[in-house]
Amino acid sequence: MSEILLFTKTGCQKCDWVKERIPEGVKVNIINMETADGMAEAAYYQLLSKHTPILVVDDEVFEGAIKIVEKINACSCDGK
Repeated sequence: MSEILLFTKTGCQKCDWVKERIPEGVKVNIINMETADGMAEAAYYQLLSKHTPILVVDDEVFEGAIKIVEKINACSCDGK
């Protein structure tokens, strides 16, 4: 099963748009980049200078709300 991480920030409209479109049954770990733990996780993936939302699936990074939703939907179809 793939590990799916969604990096977000509070008040990010694109982040909220993506979160609203996560299919039921798909486990997505939502990480707030404004917390200490979230910043540490983002630093690990070298994401601190990027704009949210950001999706990481098995160490592969996806940016852009539409691409992220498409990838999450593909993961739900793959049974991951």
